[in-house]
Amino acid sequence: MKSLQYYLFFLALLIAQQSYAQKDSTFVFPDSAKVMNDLYFLASDSLLGRETNTEGNEIARNYIINRLQKLGVSAYVQDYTQAFTFGKDTIPAVNILGFVEGFSGKHFIVISAHYDHVGMKDSSKIFNGADENASGVSAILALAEYFRENQPENNLLFAFFDAEEKGLQGAKHFMQSVVMDTSRIKMNVNLDMVSRGDKNELYAVGTYFTPFLKPLITEASKDKSITLLFGRDEPKKKPNWVNSSDHAPFHKAEIPFVYFGVDDHKDYHKITDTADKVNPDFYLEAICLIKDAIENFDANLAEIVYGK
Repeated sequence: MKSLQYYLFFLALLIAQQSYAQKDSTFVFPDSAKVMNDLYFLASDSLLGRETNTEGNEIARNYIINRLQKLGVSAYVQDYTQAFTFGKDTIPAVNILGFVEGFSGKHFIVISAHYDHVGMKDSSKIFNGADENASGVSAILALAEYFRENQPENNLLFAFFDAEEKGLQGAKHFMQSVVMDTSRIKMNVNLDMVSRGDKNELYAVGTYFTPFLKPLITEASKDKSITLLFGRDEPKKKPNWVNSSDHAPFHKAEIPFVYFGVDDHKDYHKITDTADKVNPDFYLEAICLIKDAIENFDANLAEIVYGK
């Protein structure tokens, strides 16, 4: 009931803000009402934890596609969907691929987040997965809207991967499929758990392999109150997050990546990872930081391509 009350609150806030937007057409980023409404819906009990190949997962998928359509973000594949199967039992799953064309139209930056979660336990305990990873999905929807309004230099592919919780299956399939020439992918920015500001810290993982990216991320954080941390990517040090989320198949293909995420918290992969524990101030600022970093990556992609 508490989750429903929060959802209804943010729905009312969204309606009010949309009404105001009719009077003032100025583009606002991030649109706090939209971001929080997306997060509360995706993490609501009605989606039953969004496990791959369940009704809740399908509801989440349809919601994301509907939002992309309303934002005017193009489908990269027919109906935005890339269906696939995995495992010996050929479990069905579906990636969602949106697209914003850049001025140059040559290279791609893939901005990714997984929309699945772990589902339910004992038919009654719902793993809502608010931070992990409704937060990444909602952030990408905000980023897609921003870059739809502010055309980038390079192509941006917004990938909402399925079956991350089943072994990064969506990202693996995407990299192995023929949906696009992966040689055109010059970078991956992956978001997984970006809303819990319990320590006011956000990690940017991956610069151990691509140190030339570090100044671009640091520049994006300079006017933010968030403490930006690097690390969790050195081969012989633990914890190591290099293979912990959907950036791993990109790294395996030797594509530069940056993984944005907060540290593990007490609600990680528990039924207590609910939307009411999200820190909106931290979350919205984290989205701004990530947006600024992507703009820096986009403006300096030639240097990234050649590893300078």
